Amino acid sequence: MGASPPPSARPLGRVLRGLARVALVGLLPGALFYAGMFGLSVAFHADAEYLGVKDEAVTSRLIDLFHDQIIAQQLGLLALYLAIGAAVGLAAFGFVEVARRGSGRPYRALRHLYWVVLATFLVHSWFLVWSIGHHPAMYEPQTHNSTYLAVLFWLGTDVLPRPVVEAAPFALAAVAVALLVRLAVRSRGGLGLRHPADERLPLVGPAAAGVFFGVVARLVFGASAAAPPAASGERPNVLIIAVDSLRADVLARDPAVTPSIDAFARSAVSFDAAYSVMPRTFPAWASILTGKYPHHHGVRNMFPAPRPGLIIADGLPEVLARAGYRTAVVSDFAGDVFVRGDFGFAHVDAPEFTLASNVRLGGLKLHVHLLPYLVEVARGAGHPDLLAFERLGDPSWLTDRALDWLDEGGRPFFLTVFYSSGHFPFAAPAPYYDRFTDPGYRGRSRFHKATIGSPLPDPAERAREERHIRGLYQGAVAASDAAIGQLLAGLDARGLRDDTLVVVTADHGEMLYEDGLGVGHGDHLYGRGTLNVPLVIRWPGLARPGTHIPTAVPLVDLAPTVLARLGLPAPAGVDGVDQGPVIAGDVPPTPRPIFAETGLTFFPPETDRVDDRVRFASGFSAFRFAPDTWAIYLDPKFEAVATLAKQRVLIAGDRKLVYVPTRDGVRLELYDTVNDPGDRHDLAAAEPSRLAALERELYAWLAEDPGVVLLGDFVAPREPLGDTLDLGVAP
Repeated sequence: MGASPPPSARPLGRVLRGLARVALVGLLPGALFYAGMFGLSVAFHADAEYLGVKDEAVTSRLIDLFHDQIIAQQLGLLALYLAIGAAVGLAAFGFVEVARRGSGRPYRALRHLYWVVLATFLVHSWFLVWSIGHHPAMYEPQTHNSTYLAVLFWLGTDVLPRPVVEAAPFALAAVAVALLVRLAVRSRGGLGLRHPADERLPLVGPAAAGVFFGVVARLVFGASAAAPPAASGERPNVLIIAVDSLRADVLARDPAVTPSIDAFARSAVSFDAAYSVMPRTFPAWASILTGKYPHHHGVRNMFPAPRPGLIIADGLPEVLARAGYRTAVVSDFAGDVFVRGDFGFAHVDAPEFTLASNVRLGGLKLHVHLLPYLVEVARGAGHPDLLAFERLGDPSWLTDRALDWLDEGGRPFFLTVFYSSGHFPFAAPAPYYDRFTDPGYRGRSRFHKATIGSPLPDPAERAREERHIRGLYQGAVAASDAAIGQLLAGLDARGLRDDTLVVVTADHGEMLYEDGLGVGHGDHLYGRGTLNVPLVIRWPGLARPGTHIPTAVPLVDLAPTVLARLGLPAPAGVDGVDQGPVIAGDVPPTPRPIFAETGLTFFPPETDRVDDRVRFASGFSAFRFAPDTWAIYLDPKFEAVATLAKQRVLIAGDRKLVYVPTRDGVRLELYDTVNDPGDRHDLAAAEPSRLAALERELYAWLAEDPGVVLLGDFVAPREPLGDTLDLGVAP
């Protein structure tokens, strides 16, 4: 007879057998299940699109260029699937093990495996429903590719009440607690450490379940950071808060849309007639931060050619850094401009926009079975490209990151927080995406604006979609407003309110189908929606809180106004003026002429008001990329014709002069800004003397542009056009 193993070896053997069971019945099935989800995502959800626009030729070209990087990314994501699957499988094993012990049943491997796989499937499905209910726009375009996803989407958006969906993390934790309580009661407080059959299994599974869902709860619900003590400084801090595409007329119209900004405005001074100088993000921010018009700071379109060093010299970030300020900008998808151009910020927390980053983001978008964990649990940690996901648009992320930067300490600070959720496709998270829309609408733009261009042919359906998109826009603004409220509350909690100059504004506004002018911004200058933006300012010791100033001001006035409050001189060549004396009530408002220009046209605008415009290029033919950085930029040979194709505008008092270059020559149009906000009735023929006076003023301003010459009525580029002019094909 062989010798029996020593007593000390028997517990070790049982532990090893238990660990083997955990690995084979928990870890491995979970990992394999999630590997299957990886395969399903690659097989059924690999559509390369942006706002419903697909270009197979561009997609094929990108695959050829980035083949190795795509393979490496997908292998890395597969590893992440396996890790998450192992964790979920381990937690599922813990659930099943606790339930088995609580029922007193003996261990049966196949039965245990069945319940572990079922629990893994249910946990994953619940995470998907949770994420779908919170960010439906991320998933909706992919629902037609998968019946499983379509069913979960239906549950998350149409069947389950929102409180049930939002309670998903609590529900899973409640199940775990209930099972543990049942086991504790059944085993009279022993938590099943000793099974009736004296079978001891390590509590790796149950412990893992608790740890897994504890980590989930920690990541989801977080913990409040301790507020650092407020420090006194010679100069106040500066906080600029902006929402992309925020129109001035949204404020104070509906208390449900902008309650936080409206409350802030009651403690500040508001310029009700503030105007963007170009309704495109990159040039608009250059003007906001420098106080200069685009022809003076040099950024004339969204895609300037990359160059080393500062692309925006003598802006607020650079000037304040020299004065000892800690500087940062925090943004998401529309804030990629702060990465594509050096504005002088020491800390830039914003996504990239390059060929490479777009390929990486496309590789993430297709993994609908991974998004719940990356977005809802990790909130993008480890995958910064998710910040560029145009259908994610969760402004609360920016607030959290901005407050984290503030908590790093250092005074005084200059912080810019730029929320992108107001930008199309207006993809707000719950509960905002359907707060202002028709609950019965089931069209293509239910959760976000589905396409650029391509209006519906049926007039009734088109009108209904347009109303719905306006509601989506309101929801996106409301989501941004809530995040701004959290940011301002965080400022107060850190004792920084009384020592910080705060500005709320926008880079530009948005057309929302009024007056037949379509939707979007930057393609034309008709109407008020794209140009008139909020400008609300509060600084320590402000004398007239709640004051509204109706006199028109351009956003180039913001930088010199801020610098003057800090006791710093404005750099040479600034076009803006200090509005501080007006805000303080020391001088009456002085009417200011407003000049503005358009940017590049990327897609056909949803209006026929500009069908005769000069077009600078067709499709993507005008764009190039830098092979070393993959940066995307406008081919320099198209810069000249892009300048030729710009509309310009002069707003002076109650009249608006629009310079419209067309294929048949320049057309000058005159509108009444008070009685005709949609620019429907051209007064040029009826008011020739007024037209002539404004024409002289506009052309005098245009002549300041060092890159143009006046050829007849045309504002022509100094560089030759060559073969770049496209008069007949829309881009």
